[in-house]
Amino acid sequence: MTEVSGKGGTLTWLRERFPASFAAARTWLRRFGILPQILSLAIIVGVFAIGTKGKYLSWANIQTILSLAAIPAIYAIGLHQTIILGGIDLSVQGVASLCAVFVGILLKNQYNSNDVGLWIIPISMAIGGAAGVISGLLNTGLRIPSFIATLGMSWILYGMAVFIGKAVNVQILDTRIENFVSATLFGIPQIAILAVLIAVIVQMVQDRTRFGRYMYAIGGDEVIARQAGVKVKGIKIAVFTLAGAIYGLASLLLAGRLGWATSRMGAGLLFPTITAVTVGGVALTGGIGGAKNAALGALIVTALNDGLVLMQVSPYIQQAVNGVVLITAVALTLDRKKLGFIK
Repeated sequence: MTEVSGKGGTLTWLRERFPASFAAARTWLRRFGILPQILSLAIIVGVFAIGTKGKYLSWANIQTILSLAAIPAIYAIGLHQTIILGGIDLSVQGVASLCAVFVGILLKNQYNSNDVGLWIIPISMAIGGAAGVISGLLNTGLRIPSFIATLGMSWILYGMAVFIGKAVNVQILDTRIENFVSATLFGIPQIAILAVLIAVIVQMVQDRTRFGRYMYAIGGDEVIARQAGVKVKGIKIAVFTLAGAIYGLASLLLAGRLGWATSRMGAGLLFPTITAVTVGGVALTGGIGGAKNAALGALIVTALNDGLVLMQVSPYIQQAVNGVVLITAVALTLDRKKLGFIK
């Protein structure tokens, strides 16, 4: 058997034997826009594998990471589309709270006789989509910056959620969603498979349809896109609607994972979602990134936090680390030429 240890190690041995394969993989990753993220993930895995003496690489922990990353990835896939447009959507928490309240009210529970069954899937997505339509109309019709429009929507939706749900924790007695979220297929969490499927579908829309090309055109330069005949208002409203529908699905899955629903469920979702999007390489200035970046960013953030937990790092230090990661990601992806000046 050929000796592969020593100077260079196994990686060098493989590179020498299969130079074309390594070059092709590097070129593909770079063209696909995920090479820095893959390298970052590899560094995180390597550091925590050493720091936890291999515990980090156990299959049980890998399953945990994949399962925990799935729902944040779905939220990030929704949010990143509005960022590609050059805007942002801060209504994530409000949408999650309102959807959670309706999930608790409409699925089988101990407070009423409602039981819509799996119809809750399109219902939750419709609620999120309706919120997205309103955000899009505020942004395009009243010309309110997306930052303000969606921040206001978040508070409105959260207020509605508290008013309707009375801040009561509603146990979900229909366990089908919960069973799906907790189940595995060939050892892989089903929820992670679903997140990958959503990422693939959204990425294909972005890469292979006119709608997707228009999204990037608007994010690259909205004035030029409008002059080229792109119906900017319609595209923006459609993107905010799609993002809201994806939030609705993610919120249903989150309620299913918890086994209960409450108006407080959306609390704390916004920061990790934005962090995942930026860490994945989606530029806040618009026009750069895609669904695969958002999903990969969520995986990186989850893998980082999981490693910090295994190494028993203080939760306050974990928050600080996440803040550093967010600032670093924004600094690396921001297109300062579009900003003109920083204030």
